Formats: sequence, structure tokens, C-alpha cells
Amino acid sequence: MPIPKFDELFNDVLEFLSDKQEYKTRFVKEELSKKLDLTDEERHELLPSGSEPIIQNRIGWSITTLKKAGYVESKKWGSANITEEGLKAHEKNPNITIDDLMKIPKVYAWFKGESTEPPKGESTPEEEIDEAYKRINDSLSDQILENILNKDPIFFERLVVDLLLKMGYGEFRPEAGKATSPTNDGGIDGIINEDRLGLNKIAIQAKRFDKANKIGTPLLQSFVGALMGKGVTKGVFITTSSFTKGAIDYAKNQSIILIDGDKLAELMIEYNVGTFTSHTYEIKRIDSDYFNIGE
Repeated sequence: MPIPKFDELFNDVLEFLSDKQEYKTRFVKEELSKKLDLTDEERHELLPSGSEPIIQNRIGWSITTLKKAGYVESKKWGSANITEEGLKAHEKNPNITIDDLMKIPKVYAWFKGESTEPPKGESTPEEEIDEAYKRINDSLSDQILENILNKDPIFFERLVVDLLLKMGYGEFRPEAGKATSPTNDGGIDGIINEDRLGLNKIAIQAKRFDKANKIGTPLLQSFVGALMGKGVTKGVFITTSSFTKGAIDYAKNQSIILIDGDKLAELMIEYNVGTFTSHTYEIKRIDSDYFNIGE
């Protein structure tokens, strides 16, 4: 049989998760690909980029779409389990299609942009490319955070220093940014020099938390105290999770910038930290000047 499209795998994914257990997304992709009626060659056929088997990539997109529908959730980065809503939907209709899911406003908005209203006309090819680009980066963000959580805390501290250097902070020399010793960081995980002499410094705090574990005000207060102890006036607090409202309000009155997991992944994609460009497509347009020569 041909390799199923991602929207032909909704019911296989829901059936696999119907035991209500929480699984690593990677495990679901590997095990489900084995259960499908595919040849060994089909199971191992790679994407054009060679980065992943096609079937596992499509299972991943199927899971992502079901998450948007509220039928699957991730209580932890890189995990997947069926929701009560997903169980009910699967029991009621064991042949869920993309048309069924597009009736859900959140899914429609994800595919068609921010609007949840049906379009007055068909999307242009350029609009479809933009929408696909956003969906790809949305999925990539989840993969980035999952990979970070699978590494140790020291790796994460170095990652955030690398990111800030790529963004142009401390770009004057290689040693302008450094991660502090894990045994003697004094509540600070890294230092970035903003000038050649190191007179202006930015302190970094990096917390590799699961998304359910939000950063609260006490951790920010400790960070501000550490800044004062080091004589540093500026700080960046980066986490893979998010911040409570109280923490966000507290930070507004301090010289610190907050970067949550979504923003972190967005910046890593933008500055190619832990990511690379897989494909580049050029969009050509008519050169009106060329065609008007001599007229």
C-alpha cells in the first residue's frame, strides 16, 4: 500500500493512544509505523532532506493536527496522550477526516491563518505557502523544546549564551559570552559583555522546566538579588516553560527581560541556533521593465 498521508493517520493515532497512556511522541511515531501495513522499504523511505522517514514525519503531523483539535495533548514536552474529547470523538466516529477537523475553529485558524471565519474566496498560492511556513515552524518549535529537555541543564545554559551571541550581544570577541561554573554561579548561569572592555554586562538565568512548571515571582526575585550581588544591572531570564502573571508584572519594574519557551524556539529558528535551512524556494515574478523595453 502507498504510504498514508498525514490526514489518513488520524484514526490510527487515536486508536494507538486510546489506552489513555502517556507516550513519548518519538515512541508513538516509531511503534505506529511498525503497526501499519507497510513494506520495510516504505517504513524506511526518507524525506527528500534525509532527516526522517516519511511515515514518521506524517504521523508527527497527524499528532500535531489532533493537538490543535483538542483530541490529543502534551502534558510534557515531547509527549502525547489522548484527551476525553478525543476519546469521545474517536468512539463516535472512527473515520475522522481532515474535513471533520476543519469544522473546529482552532484547526481552521491554524490552517487558514488567524481568521476563524471561512474565506470569501480561495487562498492564493502565496498565502498557502505562508500558512504552511507557519505550521512548519509551529511543529519545529515543539521539536526544539523537546530536544532541549532531553539534554542536561549545562547544555541549556550554553545554548542560551550561544543564542544571545548570535543575536549580536558580545560579538566583539569569542570570549565575550560564557556560561558560569555550575558549582559557583551565585544564581547566574551566564554573563554577556555588551562592550569590548566588559564594562556593561548582561546576566543570564536559564531554567530548563517542563511547560507545566511555570516560573513564579520568587525565582525572579532571587535572580534580581543575584544581579545586585554581582554588580550587574541588566538580566535575561530564559525558560523552556512560561511565566506566571505575577512574575510578568514583577519583571516590568526590573531591568530584566523574560523569554518563555515559545519565544526561545522562535529566536532559535530565526538565528539558526540548533536549526538549519533544509529547503529554499525562490518565488519568481514578472519583470515588467524587461517586457516594456522599446515600448
